[in-house]
Amino acid sequence: MAADANPHGRVDDDGTVLVHDHDTWRPVGSFPDGTPDEALGYFERKFHELEAKVTLAEQRLAAKAPAKDLATQIDKLVQDLVEPAAVGDLGALRQRAQTLQEALPTLVDAQKQENEAALQEALATREAIVKAMEDLAAQDVQKIRWKAAGQTMTELFEQWQKHQQTGPRIPKKTADVMWGRFRTAKNALEKSRRAHFQELEAKTKESKNVKKALIEQAEALAPQGSSAIQAYQKLLTQWKTAPRAQRSVEDALWAKFKAAGDVLYQQKADQDAQEDKANAGNLDLKQGLIKDFGDILSLTDRDAATTRLRQFHEKFSAIGPVPKKDVRTIDQAVKKFDTHVRTLEQEFWSKNDPEKKARSSSMAEQLVEAIADLEAKIGHASAQEKSELEAELETKKAWLAVVEG
Repeated sequence: MAADANPHGRVDDDGTVLVHDHDTWRPVGSFPDGTPDEALGYFERKFHELEAKVTLAEQRLAAKAPAKDLATQIDKLVQDLVEPAAVGDLGALRQRAQTLQEALPTLVDAQKQENEAALQEALATREAIVKAMEDLAAQDVQKIRWKAAGQTMTELFEQWQKHQQTGPRIPKKTADVMWGRFRTAKNALEKSRRAHFQELEAKTKESKNVKKALIEQAEALAPQGSSAIQAYQKLLTQWKTAPRAQRSVEDALWAKFKAAGDVLYQQKADQDAQEDKANAGNLDLKQGLIKDFGDILSLTDRDAATTRLRQFHEKFSAIGPVPKKDVRTIDQAVKKFDTHVRTLEQEFWSKNDPEKKARSSSMAEQLVEAIADLEAKIGHASAQEKSELEAELETKKAWLAVVEG
């Protein structure tokens, strides 16, 4: 029998290798073609391989590897350690494996809770995606902004796919129900979207036909110059009530229609500029006339002011028009004259209105009679009554003064 320094193994003289296991020596194999050291070394390496597997399992447990996979690994390891063909401290190695087995249920429970929490979170996330698609589909199709809605649909579908690929596994039955809701909402939206753009295309075609005809009519007005502006405005009214095309098409059509109108308005602007130039002298004449008749504003006699205003208007009307940019300024100055004389007229008739005079005379007579009556009563009244009657008398006299003016 060969002597060996390893307390867990030995090699017999016939080359049999034994391991000290469970307080007995158990043969694990032989190495007939090698030395005792080589034979023992071979089975020691087998032990280190087992030990490495135990260490790896311990590391995976510490890292909280998937409990199911780890359980399979540990069960295999325990089986390998029943009577392994290896030399080493098998008892210690089995104890480490047993410790792993005992710790496994705790990991299983923890991961079960984590998985449940992850599942609930995944369900909430998936539900939010479905709800967003359903809310989008529930909108009034006439108010949906389809460009933004189409982008949102794409984003939600991509979120669904990504979550399906990377998120926790959801029970098939639940996942199928949620996908059914998502797909139904998505299909409804896509159907509405196709219908919208088909309708839009039809309206665009109709709009193009109508507005091209209006453009042709507007362009045909150019030879008539500014006199055709009224006809162009009628075409513009038709344009506003015509169907609208897509934004880009509408903008291009409008640019052509507006250009046809700009030709007419430019001719009108040129004509106005020539007229304003010809009327520049009238501005000086009317400004001078306004200055000459400025005394109207200081007159207080109605007849004199009326006569003076009539003379002003006769001379003012004899002068031709002024440049358009100055019309407002001239009109404001003339309006001051008219307003002043109209105020004098109103004041005159207010004072000389027969009906008003009659009402004032009647009231005055009533007040005179009341005053005479009070004066008579005062002569026969007691001291207390006299004081009250005198106060009423003063009030009546004050009213009479107002009425008689």
